[in-house]
Amino acid sequence: MDQFNLELGNNIKSFRKSIFMSTTTLAELSSTSQGTISKIENGHSTSDIKTLVRICKALGVTIYDVLPEDISKEFKTDNPNKEQLFNILNDLSPSEIKVILTLLTTDIIPVLANLSPVVKAFEQLGEKEKNLFTDLLKSMKSNS
Repeated sequence: MDQFNLELGNNIKSFRKSIFMSTTTLAELSSTSQGTISKIENGHSTSDIKTLVRICKALGVTIYDVLPEDISKEFKTDNPNKEQLFNILNDLSPSEIKVILTLLTTDIIPVLANLSPVVKAFEQLGEKEKNLFTDLLKSMKSNS
C-alpha cells in the first residue's frame, strides 16, 4: 500500500464520517460496492477516475478535496467544511437556494415555535397516516 492510496482513502473516510454517512450509503449513492469503498478508504486499492468522481459527488466534495495534500494544496480552501457546503449548494436549484437563504436570514425561532403544534399532531397519527403524509410531502418536493 502506498502513501498516495492511504492519504486518498483517509480523506474520503474523513469526509464520509463528517456527514455521518455509512460506507453502505456511500456505496449506494456512488453506484459502487461497499467492499470497494472499504478498500479505497483503507488504502488497499485505488479507483478509476469515474468511480472517484461519483464518490466525491456523493460526499458533496470535489476530487481536489480528497487528493493527497502535496498534490492538491493549490486547489484546496482553508476550510474543508466551507468547500463541502459550496459544492452542495452548486447542486441545488435556484428555488432551493432561495429557501436556504430565507432560513439563514430569518429569525427562525418564531417559525419553529409555530411548527410545534404540527409536530405534535404528526406524532399522534397512526403509522399509515404518517406514511401517507410523508408521501404527500415527498411528492410536493418532487413537483417543485
